[in-house]
Amino acid sequence: MNRSIRKWDFKKPKNFRKQVLNLPHSVRPKLTEVMTRLSNTDNPNLFGKKKTTRFGEYYTIKLSNSHRLAYAANFETHSIEVYRVGEHKLVYGKD
Repeated sequence: MNRSIRKWDFKKPKNFRKQVLNLPHSVRPKLTEVMTRLSNTDNPNLFGKKKTTRFGEYYTIKLSNSHRLAYAANFETHSIEVYRVGEHKLVYGKD
């Protein structure tokens, strides 16, 4: 049986474009691939690792050895909120 999967909408931070431009050119295609995969799945949370911090709970996906995408899926609005994309220390809020 072939059922259609409803695509997820993305909610990105205001500075998302700047975050992407700060990524190395070699990492940008991986970000596109990951976001496409997330938007076409039934449950985006299955692709990431769950993290709980003082800032809240979210999921991360490894884009490279030193770059991550942090997001959370909202099943009520069928949207994925992107928190940050960038170097490990930026995504996890470490100085």
